[in-house]
Amino acid sequence: MIHIVTDSMSDLTQEESAALGVELLPLTVRFDNLDLREGIDISRSEFFQRLRSSSSLPKTSQIPPEGYRDCFLRLLKNPNDEILCICGSSKISGCYQSALIARDALGIENAEKRIRIVDSLIAISGEALLVRMAAQQRRFVSSAAELEAWVNELRDHQRTYGAAGNLKYLVMGGRLSPLVAKVGSTLNIIPMLRFTGGEILQAGIVRGEKRMIPWYAEKLAKHPPRLDCPLTIAGADCPEKAERTACELQRLAEEKGIPLPPVSVMGVGAVIGTHVGPDLISVSWIEK
Repeated sequence: MIHIVTDSMSDLTQEESAALGVELLPLTVRFDNLDLREGIDISRSEFFQRLRSSSSLPKTSQIPPEGYRDCFLRLLKNPNDEILCICGSSKISGCYQSALIARDALGIENAEKRIRIVDSLIAISGEALLVRMAAQQRRFVSSAAELEAWVNELRDHQRTYGAAGNLKYLVMGGRLSPLVAKVGSTLNIIPMLRFTGGEILQAGIVRGEKRMIPWYAEKLAKHPPRLDCPLTIAGADCPEKAERTACELQRLAEEKGIPLPPVSVMGVGAVIGTHVGPDLISVSWIEK
């Protein structure tokens, strides 16, 4: 049997991961010296409520090697059990390294063959998309290594763009200077972001929320999505905005003749929420 393991940087909920048959390991978020496991000790809504009222950003902690070790040992009960572990980007978290350390320390025969570990080079809706697709595909493959190769192919054609909703949190995290943020807020400038090489980088700017949708549509036209992989939109504590983005993007794509796959909407959790803040919108797809 092929088991799939991922981390909470994917922003999957415990309920969805259970329905997919995926083991979801939580990262830890620290508020005021209190360590809370994402999705277990603190809910998504509670996290953003605290974040909005906090004068400083919380800290997030990777899953330690012991967390992966215990999970791997629990899943490898039978000789034919294998694991595909899909980790959030190694450029923003040490989860990938923790998983490698845990595998190497198990001391079991053929550990590298039985436990395949993927650096997704992404998080948020992009990582969730890879995990969901892997969960669907595993019944069509014979080994974790075969599933790993299939996921890596998707990863290398994955695109995730986003729009920061509140410049305050980019300033608090040192990603934007206070002066630039002040000018940006005055002019209603929205930084457009992209996951590139596993990192969150600026990909452009737009004036006003209404121009976000045409910007995304331009990217979709330039990098057409595969129609057999869903397009996923995520919102950080802004479900109405995420749903509105989905509807408006589908409408504009139809007007411009850009074929889209089925569209799904999800939430954003603590890790990316800490980096970018609430009201972020991200759009993820697999390019043809």
